[in-house]
Amino acid sequence: SCWCIRSRRSRPRWGRWRCSRLAAALGARRPGFVALTGAVALLTAACWPYFDVFALAGDDSVDAMHRRLYLDLGGQFGLALLGLPALWLRARRTSWRDPLVLMFVLDCLMVAYGWVSGHYTYGRILGLTLVAPQFALAVELAAPRPWPVWRRLLGGAAAAGACAGFLTVQAGAVVPAGFEQPPSWPDYAWAARHIGPGEVVIADGYYAVHAIAGYGPNLAAPAWPDAALDEKERLRRAADVRAYLDPGSSRAERAAVVRRYHARWVLLTPRQRVPGEAVVVAWSRRTGEVLARLPGTTR
Repeated sequence: SCWCIRSRRSRPRWGRWRCSRLAAALGARRPGFVALTGAVALLTAACWPYFDVFALAGDDSVDAMHRRLYLDLGGQFGLALLGLPALWLRARRTSWRDPLVLMFVLDCLMVAYGWVSGHYTYGRILGLTLVAPQFALAVELAAPRPWPVWRRLLGGAAAAGACAGFLTVQAGAVVPAGFEQPPSWPDYAWAARHIGPGEVVIADGYYAVHAIAGYGPNLAAPAWPDAALDEKERLRRAADVRAYLDPGSSRAERAAVVRRYHARWVLLTPRQRVPGEAVVVAWSRRTGEVLARLPGTTR
């Protein structure tokens, strides 16, 4: 019985010893793990089958459309400053090599590079930049009580920031009146029920080209630049779609576009006329858009 008591009492020490040895071993091998992770990431990028990942570094085709990400940074991301004290505390307790601190610094450097270089596409990482301060703040506020005064103040500021964010951004989605309402996009289920998955649609309406692909069809001309499609090819497709929908286009010109992209459907806005060779299948009561089937495309 004495042996059992001693063994039970010694288990915590033995457990702590094993944990410390494991932590020391992992710490000693950390450079190797970092190198292995980097090598796997580079190999994955080099073998990516859909497009050249490394070519994206010099691709400026979508920089202009992302410039707005750098406008009004204070108004868009000001509440994230509430997490900076928590990050500072983490850096003070450990070092700048703390994962969250390091992640935040590297993300900020990438965002700054996008602004200075004019490659505004790098601004897309702004959302990820906010993860580190938010997580650091959450860790601080998850500490057991009683809290010191500074942590109480930090918790109160976080609660006030959450309320401010809700009232200024999200309240309209919950409260039906009194707040700015979120945009209400039209539903394209009325058209998608007739279009098979992967079938090609000719369209240039703002809502249609941004929404219809989410139901399964493909667009003759993608709405956004796509790394898997050369930008010159995308622009050529967009020009072909405009030529097809031009009221002055001939039937032969439209037929050439249909054959080139194997198009089966055309989705028209209320201001666009239905081509003589197309057959109207459905229309939207809300938007007035018309879905027409192109010749030789029966299902």
